[in-house]
Amino acid sequence: MHRIPTIALAATLLAAGTAATAQARRPLVPLDLYHMRTASDVALAPDGGSVVYVVTQADSATNKYRRDLWIARTDGSGTPRRLTWTNSAATGGPVFSPDGGRLAFVSARDGGRAQVWILPLAEGGEAWPLTDLKTGATGPVWSPRGDRVAFTSALTPMELDSTRRDTAKANTAAIRRIDQDRAAALAAIRAKLRDDARDDDPRIVTRLNFMGETGIEGERWRQVYVVDARPEAKPVRLTSGLWASNAPAWSPDGSSVIFSSAEPRGAYHADVEQESDLVVIPAAGGAPRRIAEAGYEENSPRYSPDGRYVAYVRQHVASRFPTAVNNELVVMRADGTERRSVTGPMDRSVTAFHFGPGGWLYFTVQSEGAIPLYRTRLDRIAPQRVASGPRGVTSFDVEGRTVAWTQMSPQRPSDVYSAALDGTRERRLTTLNDSLLARVYVADYEELWYRSYDGRRIQGWVMKPIDYTPGSRPPLAVEMHGGPHAMWGPGESSMWLEYQSLAGAGYTVFFSNPRGSGGYGEETLQSIHRNWGTPPARDVLIGADSVLARGLADPAKQALTGGSYAGYLTAWIIAKEAPQRFKAAAAQRGVYDLSIWWGASNTWRLFEGEFGGRPWEQADIAREQSPLTHVANVRTPLLMLHGEQDYRTTIAGAEAFYRALTVLGRPVEFVRYPREGHELTRSGEPAHRVDHMLRIVEWFERHVRPEIR
Repeated sequence: MHRIPTIALAATLLAAGTAATAQARRPLVPLDLYHMRTASDVALAPDGGSVVYVVTQADSATNKYRRDLWIARTDGSGTPRRLTWTNSAATGGPVFSPDGGRLAFVSARDGGRAQVWILPLAEGGEAWPLTDLKTGATGPVWSPRGDRVAFTSALTPMELDSTRRDTAKANTAAIRRIDQDRAAALAAIRAKLRDDARDDDPRIVTRLNFMGETGIEGERWRQVYVVDARPEAKPVRLTSGLWASNAPAWSPDGSSVIFSSAEPRGAYHADVEQESDLVVIPAAGGAPRRIAEAGYEENSPRYSPDGRYVAYVRQHVASRFPTAVNNELVVMRADGTERRSVTGPMDRSVTAFHFGPGGWLYFTVQSEGAIPLYRTRLDRIAPQRVASGPRGVTSFDVEGRTVAWTQMSPQRPSDVYSAALDGTRERRLTTLNDSLLARVYVADYEELWYRSYDGRRIQGWVMKPIDYTPGSRPPLAVEMHGGPHAMWGPGESSMWLEYQSLAGAGYTVFFSNPRGSGGYGEETLQSIHRNWGTPPARDVLIGADSVLARGLADPAKQALTGGSYAGYLTAWIIAKEAPQRFKAAAAQRGVYDLSIWWGASNTWRLFEGEFGGRPWEQADIAREQSPLTHVANVRTPLLMLHGEQDYRTTIAGAEAFYRALTVLGRPVEFVRYPREGHELTRSGEPAHRVDHMLRIVEWFERHVRPEIR
């Protein structure tokens, strides 16, 4: 296996021959991850005059992330100021108290679990911990008077009910007397086995959803708490069910809390329940009241400021296509009547929402590669755009006369913006990456629409490389998205550096939203039902052909890559659709055998929703739609990259595909990242993320442009 000298690769391979182009700016390279800063978790002060946000930066010295709170004036005056120096990757979720004098946020310090902290702003001073629970605390929400905070914490059944704790040790003598007293001996054996498993050694699995993102999970259910907003106050738990309770929000009078609850509707384990309801419970404790909507999973409820309405997000799980439906924003009367869909007529998925003043509701949706910000009146559903164009509003808040948001755009990967409530007087408040952007070449996203094999219109984008001149025909890098119902475009931030690194390495970059993608309505989502392979693959290949037809790339020098579902699609294309087309391919954390994926992943229900049953019920489809079935056709040199703790797509399938290619004598390399799960390329260890991008570039260079030594 080739070893990658990262500094040499970044400084010579990627920058070769580019010093005189693009106004002498150097190319962006994967190592620039350490120079980039991203903003998230926007929170406005009650008067709208200032905004707090989280800034994240990768630290090469510690191979971790620094996440801290910053504050800026929304009128653009002054200089943004750092509020915390936690150096904790878990810092986030800031919320202002109703009087604007305090800030609640979540942070994990000294390697412990995340807790809720309070930062006094009016009088100054250090942040202090509001909670100190061994189970941690997340999602703080201030009560209307600012005297209490609601939050959630995940507990095991034993932690929920102290009477279930059995501290008995096995009596060895009783076990030996099995012939004399079988009942006593069996009780002693059971006591010993319970004690052995107390620290997950061995780990006993009895639940359906036993896989987390990076490991095997025991039963742990999120519960709702309320705590007085003063030092050393004792939290009061409002819920106690062996099911998840999430996203609490206060009623405007502070008398109750509303949240989502996945309480089972029948005599079965909570893992089997796929619907969730809204529940209202007195803030002082008492009997909960359920607001149910049959056939839907309901989440993220919030009261309007006047208490007349509740807005929430729902998903139609009783649909024929339960995994290919929009997340719908709904407004209903607080008593559970008169539901009205806000985003249903738009045929788009909501991504976030907040109530604004004067009877307005603000929200974002996925739409044709962008994430625009809308608003509508509650008494007259008629959405109007507040912030639109080729960009993505990644988080936002509304207070006073101000709306503020974080934004991704092709030329600026992350900054904080503010505007008037109707979107006018927009201004950029931060310059997070200006010093880097002043020195590097940033390729623009050029939109193109094209017709696929059956006439369907597909949206794509092309990026010209740093050294592009008309007629030069550089190599082509085709990027594909996962999901399968994800959406790429100028509003998607996670791929920005990888795209720009390939453009900086001299590649024309093409990416698109083939059928099945989000942002184009439910018919598009459902168009790949029971057929993940050929139709979307042909959409991608025809799009790449359209780039070649424009003379923007060399048809003899093409490379292909994608992650998750697109790792599947990468393998599918080189095995089934175009075994001879690409000089190199890189499959990232892919799915290669659908039956293995169903059995060994935490996304097994996605198979059932997408293919209409379980593998033994859909055996022909599971076999035919698996790239492993067609592995003997592969001729393209393939780089496989996978996290060893990836439980979303499971490394077992990657191992099977790699072994098959090795037995067949095909050119393949398998890169395994320890300690990494499915989020490797988005939030994995910084050194792994850099290595991951560099290996893709090096693999392409090795096989697409072997003349470069």
